[in-house]
Amino acid sequence: MKNIYCDISATTPLSVEVAEYMHQIQMKVFGNPSSIHRFGQESKAILEKSRRQISTALNCSPGEIYFTGCGSESNNMALQALLKPGDHVISSSYEHPAILKTLDYLESNGVTVSRIKPNSNGIVTCQSVETAIKENTRLVSIMFVNNEVGTINPIEEISLYCRDNNILFHTDAVQAFGKIPIDMTEIPVDLLSLSAHKLYGPKGVGALFIRNGTGIDPILFGGGQEKNLRPGTENIPGIAAFGLAAELSQQNLSDIAHQIKNLTDQFLDILKENGLDFSQNGKNTIPGVINLTFPNVDAQTLVMSLDMAGVAVSAGSACSAGTVNVSGTLVEMGLNREAAACSIRISFGKYHTIEDIEFVAGKICDIISKRQGING
Repeated sequence: MKNIYCDISATTPLSVEVAEYMHQIQMKVFGNPSSIHRFGQESKAILEKSRRQISTALNCSPGEIYFTGCGSESNNMALQALLKPGDHVISSSYEHPAILKTLDYLESNGVTVSRIKPNSNGIVTCQSVETAIKENTRLVSIMFVNNEVGTINPIEEISLYCRDNNILFHTDAVQAFGKIPIDMTEIPVDLLSLSAHKLYGPKGVGALFIRNGTGIDPILFGGGQEKNLRPGTENIPGIAAFGLAAELSQQNLSDIAHQIKNLTDQFLDILKENGLDFSQNGKNTIPGVINLTFPNVDAQTLVMSLDMAGVAVSAGSACSAGTVNVSGTLVEMGLNREAAACSIRISFGKYHTIEDIEFVAGKICDIISKRQGING
């Protein structure tokens, strides 16, 4: 049976080039990069090469890149290292759980938290951030791209406002990096979270950009790696693969984005041509991420039916350990719970073809038509 994976926002397949390079490093380079002998220095050289590759992709200094175990760790590191009891932080109500749950923890320990809602288009506006500012606001943390609907937030505008008001700004860019251009010389972001497995790299490795001059305290203690901010012997094969994946992601970035957008448009055209009743959630989205509501069609049932038909999509985010709750993102955008429960996320990537899109659209049309009583 043909199987098509359309859940790129959850994780990407490992690219062949990255997989081969990672395997090569894993088999041949095993020294501890903290060791001063040649084996350690060989690992250290690969570590620093990867740091340069990621910094080049972001147009920042290599010294501003700190490796972590994942995007969630980077988010925790940014928030917990900066916020102390008595501080005020502003974030959005539709962030990734790595932000939302960290904020809950900090709030229980004396940090004041303001959670602002996105508008009905899935965008967090700069005006809503401005309205929430207090005298003791230390940090604003707004995701670059939402993981469920794919909306791109006005990060440059918000970060400029924060800089002008001497407020630190962090963004979770896990869903943005490698998909849209990010230039750290143009956006005054102080901290930015990254993950390898969203851009055809391996799981288990992430990074945190910390702009030079941003004072940050460690939340973990140990051997002093990553300038004392992230202790633990570095995962050299994973970091090497992350560096290559970041470098490859910048090659033909606009062409790939255009290709994915064309596939997305063709996919939606097929659904419309077949008379399906649906609405798309979110505007100003990254290429390839589509969140659709099919009235009176249970999303979980649809996901399982498509899985049996050889198509992998999701109902909401896949980052909550298999939970099947109604999408909090869609509810925060103003959808009622009934509509949110009828919504799925489909995400395409650089390896999809028009044949894949036609196959997926056909399976969706077959299943939905029966439920909506449409005659083919």
